[in-house]
Amino acid sequence: MTADDPQAILDRAGRAFSEGRYADAAADFQTLTTAYPDIGELYINLGAALRAAGDKSGAEQALHKAVRLLPESAAAWFNLANLLSEDKRGEEAIGAYEKADKLQPGTPEILNNLGVQLYETGRIEDALKKYDAALDADPGFADALTNRGNALQRMCRMADAEASIDAALSINPGHAVYRLNKSSYFAANGRHAEALTWADKSIDADPTYTEARLKKASLLVQTGDLEAGFREYEARWNMPNWHSLPKKLTVPPWRGEDIAGQTLLIWNEQGFGDALIYARYLPVLAARGVKVRLMVEAPLMRLFEGSFEDIPVSPLDGLPPEADQHCSIMSLPFLTGTTMTTIPAEVPYLKPDQADVERWQAEINGERPSVGLIWAGNPGQAHDYSRSLAAETIMPLIDRDDVRFFNLLVGPRGDELSDPRVLDVRACLNDFAQTAALMQNLDLVISVDSAPAHLAGALGRPLWVLLAFDPDSRYFLERTDSPWYPTARLFRQPSPGEWASVIERTVNALDTFVGTIAKR
Repeated sequence: MTADDPQAILDRAGRAFSEGRYADAAADFQTLTTAYPDIGELYINLGAALRAAGDKSGAEQALHKAVRLLPESAAAWFNLANLLSEDKRGEEAIGAYEKADKLQPGTPEILNNLGVQLYETGRIEDALKKYDAALDADPGFADALTNRGNALQRMCRMADAEASIDAALSINPGHAVYRLNKSSYFAANGRHAEALTWADKSIDADPTYTEARLKKASLLVQTGDLEAGFREYEARWNMPNWHSLPKKLTVPPWRGEDIAGQTLLIWNEQGFGDALIYARYLPVLAARGVKVRLMVEAPLMRLFEGSFEDIPVSPLDGLPPEADQHCSIMSLPFLTGTTMTTIPAEVPYLKPDQADVERWQAEINGERPSVGLIWAGNPGQAHDYSRSLAAETIMPLIDRDDVRFFNLLVGPRGDELSDPRVLDVRACLNDFAQTAALMQNLDLVISVDSAPAHLAGALGRPLWVLLAFDPDSRYFLERTDSPWYPTARLFRQPSPGEWASVIERTVNALDTFVGTIAKR
């Protein structure tokens, strides 16, 4: 057999793949597909090698060719589904997994991966059914056991969740992902010291496991160790392709040194709420003599332009302005050395346009107290399942005629509440500046953890936040106030998923609030 013999090339490609030399494997599989373009199995192997080598586009082309040549191949559809899942194309991945499952029913790996994708798209009960089916076929399938535990946790079936996660750990106690799932379970169950221990155990099992370090970061912040938590959160930059913007910038990242007199480009890395809470650091840096430049999304621009008149604001998707260094707004708490006692908590640090404020003032009838409502957040946020409410859950709150309520929930979820007692003003809220102007005229904002909640807090408006049992780390634990927002009051779940008592306490507090206003 010569080196150019097809079997020799195939063997060489297999060895290269098993040794982690994926580019070499892909090159050999490419040679074989050129010579034998109608053999679908070769495209499956080529797709797997290209995917492992980081060439997702090439991998997808190869795997689509595989399913065209082998439409009845479960392996072809399964590999394509895995690629689509990795590329965050959830519904396409589900369709491909379902085809694989139909072609090869009862395969544990297919069922488990389909369950994972259903879980990622929020279909938790459907995901649980797939995990159970995978375990029916293979009761010792540890991946399905730990994933089942995650689903049960999200359904607030805590005892069942722990049993399933522990069953996976009993099979493979050193598995970093299983250990991290145990950490997440403890956090969701309010056992944060144990959650930290298990996050460390996950890191011990795999020091390169960035997700475990990010969980540890969140727990450290949540339990009050801001300095260590924000430092640990910098591990996110170890994630491949975490954010595309830094690669486009020609200036170095700021590391926290004194840069008085230099120009620092600050850009929004994540959600609107993150930009709103950490905008407090912009005047802090300006006071240190830093020439700040800012890049944010269009809905934030007018608000920030009016709030920070000496800070030029550019669109996040546009050309970056000239600067000496750059920094994500999410890194500012770490780089400025924030601790629990040094949080810049002076409010308001954002301000609405005065003309907009006056227009809303003319619109609002001041005969009754006015209250803005936000009962849900961005559905794409990782923990939205625990922080957002169904519209019917807040109905006891609006069952009164002595308050004028305003629907501030922009987006499709705002359509879920249609009640004559709640004025729908969303058509007028075309950016955060307009929402800020309305909030400036309201007596109170009641919100779940959301970007509008951060906006109300940054404006120094009276704010009540309805919080899940295990909320965003920046709301910390147990306390009813917020070091970030002096005008905020926190209403926390007493147990996972238990919103009824939160609404009841909020209703009682609103009775007192309305009575206080009436006495003015």
